[in-house]
Amino acid sequence: MKTELKVGIFAIVVIIFLSYMTFKVSTLGIAWKKGYRLHVTFDNVSGLDEKSRVKIAGVRAGMVEKILLKDGKAELVLLMDPKVKIYEDAEASLTTAGFLGDKNLELWAGTSTKKLLKNGDRIKYTKPAFDINTLANKLISTATYVSELAETIQSIFGETEKEALSESIRNLRVLTKNFNEILEDGREPLHNILVRLESFSQSLDDKGPEFVDNLNKLAKDLRELVEENRGAFKESMENIKVASKSAGNIAKKIEKGEGTIGKLYKDEELYESLSSVAEGASKTFEVVNKTRTFFDFSSEYLTTEGDWKGYFNLTLQPSKDKSYILGIVTDPFGSTEIIDRNINGVTTREEKIERKIEFTVQFAKRFADLAVRIGMLENTFGVGVDYFLFDDKAKLRFDAWDFSADEARAEKAHMKIGFDYTFFKYFFVGAGMDNLLNDSRRGIFIGGGLKFEDEDFKYLFGAAPRIPSQ
Repeated sequence: MKTELKVGIFAIVVIIFLSYMTFKVSTLGIAWKKGYRLHVTFDNVSGLDEKSRVKIAGVRAGMVEKILLKDGKAELVLLMDPKVKIYEDAEASLTTAGFLGDKNLELWAGTSTKKLLKNGDRIKYTKPAFDINTLANKLISTATYVSELAETIQSIFGETEKEALSESIRNLRVLTKNFNEILEDGREPLHNILVRLESFSQSLDDKGPEFVDNLNKLAKDLRELVEENRGAFKESMENIKVASKSAGNIAKKIEKGEGTIGKLYKDEELYESLSSVAEGASKTFEVVNKTRTFFDFSSEYLTTEGDWKGYFNLTLQPSKDKSYILGIVTDPFGSTEIIDRNINGVTTREEKIERKIEFTVQFAKRFADLAVRIGMLENTFGVGVDYFLFDDKAKLRFDAWDFSADEARAEKAHMKIGFDYTFFKYFFVGAGMDNLLNDSRRGIFIGGGLKFEDEDFKYLFGAAPRIPSQ
């Protein structure tokens, strides 16, 4: 064969091969023409061309057959491999092969439990592509904003502000320097204090032997005192022996039934009677011993009257659930006197109010955290309720008395509600509303006082003489 014929045959083979490869790359092949077509709509498919690949999970599954403009949007016709199944919840998105590469159409096939899409159906769900131009515009806008912010900061920090900032830094340096100077100046006084402490410790060490000598001298003086009074001590011992002998004689007489004590010892009836009396006295003292005694002194300022009201209460508590309350109250509105005056034929009536001492006697019964009180309250019948909180540190109290409205400028009973709180065990403060039902005297009160338990008073109270029954 001639050389020209060989070259011609080679050229024809190369052209046929390139034509085949071009056809293979640019299309899906003859068999795919029998695939099914799906439709999908995007707002913008910039960079996507016809014959672009359609991929699922990165694997080629079809191609973009046509791109049409419909109602201002891009209508894509996808030619899908007949072996690929797409479901009605599928989603289409535009992807880029590389940061500046070509665009492809990526599909998520959907859920197999959903309806299968057929030829001519539409993919409803889409995701827009990443737009480099939009990102660039946003970066330009951001750069513009940063530039404006820098200019604003520069305008805020003018020469005056820069000078003020520099002055603050200089002041901070001066402050640090002064602090260091103070430390330097205080080193010597601090050193002097340490030296004095060391001197004091040394003086104690130096006086140690002297202190021991003083103790020895004291022991020697005591020994000499005992030597000087040896005779007196001997005489005291003799007196003790005589007293012991006399006690023995008295015991013998008591055993024989001589004397009052001896008769008491021998007479069983008298002994039983005395034992009964002693037993009664023992029970009385037992009750007194169990009784707890509390004192409290307090004062309240009445905002409406502009005056103070004082209280002194003695509480006897024979048991945890019973109490007896005895109290004295100094009431600034305790006594009221109506005076009629006739001046030039005109009668006027004056109300004279004086401070009065009033008394309180109540019985209290406690049920868990609730206590009920009844008796005489400020010279009239009254009742009260207490509710204890925080292990008896706080108390919410309500009192009502003077149901006949005999107090000054009172038309209804006197009712009072307050809250007390105890701190440091002995002190308490209180506040509340006074005279709730009477508009002319209703007001706030605040106060405080002292409360303590007297262990000695109950013994004095128990030792008081008893009046014998008739």
